[in-house]
Amino acid sequence: MTAKNSADNAWWLPVELATDSCWSFNIGPLSIYVKRQAQQWQLAYERASTIGERELLSSSAALCMPPQLKAERYMFRQSPAALCLKPVLMDRPVVVKTLQPVHVPPAEQTTLYISSPVSVRVSLQQPEYLLQEIAIARLSDTWFGPSTQVGELCYADKTHARYNKNELPLRPHRAITPVVVQNTSKQMLSLSKISIPVPYLAVYSSADGNLWTDPITLQHEGANSLARFKTGTLSAADASGATLISPARAVPEKHSLIRAFTNIFAE
Repeated sequence: MTAKNSADNAWWLPVELATDSCWSFNIGPLSIYVKRQAQQWQLAYERASTIGERELLSSSAALCMPPQLKAERYMFRQSPAALCLKPVLMDRPVVVKTLQPVHVPPAEQTTLYISSPVSVRVSLQQPEYLLQEIAIARLSDTWFGPSTQVGELCYADKTHARYNKNELPLRPHRAITPVVVQNTSKQMLSLSKISIPVPYLAVYSSADGNLWTDPITLQHEGANSLARFKTGTLSAADASGATLISPARAVPEKHSLIRAFTNIFAE
């Protein structure tokens, strides 16, 4: 059944399966299939090449595993009955390229809403066993930094960089990051790529079923200086009824993110 309201959109809520029953989840381009038996769980998944080949979001009882997929087996003396999927952000920063050029005049600021795909942690409950973590989308690798010696390995993605929150589509497989860009320099700021440090951001759900992250503020002072940044806490103004789902993967060490934001405004 395709999700139609905020409760249906909450694909991270636990599901309890009877013995010898199956369940499937379609989350954007990712399809996950599970089967519970008396002493084992089976898990398989596949990704569609485009979201159009899958329902955006659905979950339902299934007759069996798709025969073309190779399932993995997890063995127990007595299998737990409950399964839970949990969205988490990627394990490396995501460098997003804006689909249209973005320019911020001197002494101006703007808020961009930038989304990135999440990963899914598949866990059994009572007690909790993490079975697998599955990325919803395959992102290509990219190097982000001023040189091949200075920088870090990231994932690459594209974004519309929307500025109107009311225009955000419902995409339960991506998490939205509010990015405040402040241009305190004397030159026009031209923005084409942004490195979002997603491992350091928490994931929230909103009342409409979208996923959100902590916000980021970037302050650009000049062409030859680093961009100052800070992370914040998601507010009700950003996402109504926001509820914490997953904490950040990591706590940054001092100065650890400066490298990620060096050359952030490079063409």
